[in-house]
Amino acid sequence: MRKPITVFLDQNHWIYLAQSYWGSPHKPCHKEVADDLYNYILNGEARFPLNLLHLIEHTRNDSSKRRTRLAEVYERFSQSWFFTAWNDLISLEIERAVFKIFAPEIVFKPLEVVGRGYLFGINPKVGEGWPALPSNLAIEFLKNITAQPGHLYKLLTFPNEDGRNRQKTYIKNLNDRNAKAVEDLRAIRHSYPIEMHRRAQYAGYTCDFQESINKALMKVGKVFDDFIALGVGGLSKFWQSVPSLDVDCEMTIYRDRQWSRKIASNDVGDIQYLVSAVPYCKAVVVERFWAHAIEQTRLANKYGVAVFTDIRELANWLVTRKTSRS
Repeated sequence: MRKPITVFLDQNHWIYLAQSYWGSPHKPCHKEVADDLYNYILNGEARFPLNLLHLIEHTRNDSSKRRTRLAEVYERFSQSWFFTAWNDLISLEIERAVFKIFAPEIVFKPLEVVGRGYLFGINPKVGEGWPALPSNLAIEFLKNITAQPGHLYKLLTFPNEDGRNRQKTYIKNLNDRNAKAVEDLRAIRHSYPIEMHRRAQYAGYTCDFQESINKALMKVGKVFDDFIALGVGGLSKFWQSVPSLDVDCEMTIYRDRQWSRKIASNDVGDIQYLVSAVPYCKAVVVERFWAHAIEQTRLANKYGVAVFTDIRELANWLVTRKTSRS
């Protein structure tokens, strides 16, 4: 039996899926799309994992009825599959990239990017402040519990209006600050060519991820000076071989260099979705701006991901893909 293909839907397209599921399709062509897509899930042919950011976006909706309806669709269609936390993914990707350069004889298995239960999508560091979870064994036990049917729905429908409002305010303020910071930074970079912009991104990664780089280097008997000695060309190739940061870099540059477009407050979050989705999914359904970005930067071709802007397009592609394989 073939492994299910992994499909990413951005938040808006999850909402459109929910509207189809509940009999109020966003478009006429969406009337039966929920049933069509669910059949692929039931047959084990497709998997629709969630990102922790989906859950955060879910809580920002002020309508409890819409939140409850979307929660049921999340539960039903995701089957509690989640993308791993980005911080965890980056560390693994960096380690593999370091080994590829300094110990190429070592062969790795494919990364486990998708797993069951919403705790799979949370960095373990989040659990350090939980007094009820004193050990890794307890955390693993809780992960197994939360992967069971119904637990995601219970989490998303648990009454916590004060906490939801606080989080909503915090996320809005954070997004606004991020958008302003990006506007300020790209104003500085406006006069520089795109390659300088790209090198600035790589320099930032080299600084921000030194801890992960050093841990990986120690395993192959190297030090940070050996890494820096790769030079501009070598470091560029290195960061291009770290999939999620490669996507982060190219999406950031594409967005920032659309000079006539104002940075949107949710742009940073949108890119955080894509860093896991583009390299590790077979199909993504996103807004037109990001679909165009993925195609124009050639990331779609590099990672072999099909890009759509409508869930009906996705459903039609799945039919074509299944027919071509039979």
